[in-house]
Amino acid sequence: MSQRDTLVHLFAGGCGGTVGAILTCPLEVVKTRLQSSSVTLYISEVQLNTVNGASVGRVARVSPGPLHCLKMILEKEGPRSLFRGLGPNLVGVAPSRAIYFAAYSNCKEKLNNLFEPDSTQVHMTSAAMAGIYCTFLP
Repeated sequence: MSQRDTLVHLFAGGCGGTVGAILTCPLEVVKTRLQSSSVTLYISEVQLNTVNGASVGRVARVSPGPLHCLKMILEKEGPRSLFRGLGPNLVGVAPSRAIYFAAYSNCKEKLNNLFEPDSTQVHMTSAAMAGIYCTFLP
């Protein structure tokens, strides 16, 4: 594999990781808000015919859904808040994806000479090696 091909794969991986992080950032913000939110809505039932008078009993506990959370974020904080934390995410994702793409391509080229070209074994081993590289290099 030439140095030019390696650079193309590095660039493609970095761009792919960047685009993926940008597109999924709003979903990550909503997910994080739902996980950390202590807001729970209670659906109540009023019972009027009791001996001591009226009482309120909790019938069901309903957590707000993702669409409700998204709507509240947009109303209270604006669209820019959906991309909070994107900077640090890009610092980690772009290089990691770039290394993965380049490592996968290099491994695949070398393994195609050892095994049946473009076989399942080649793809699986290349993916595993690229994952190991990404774990230990950055």
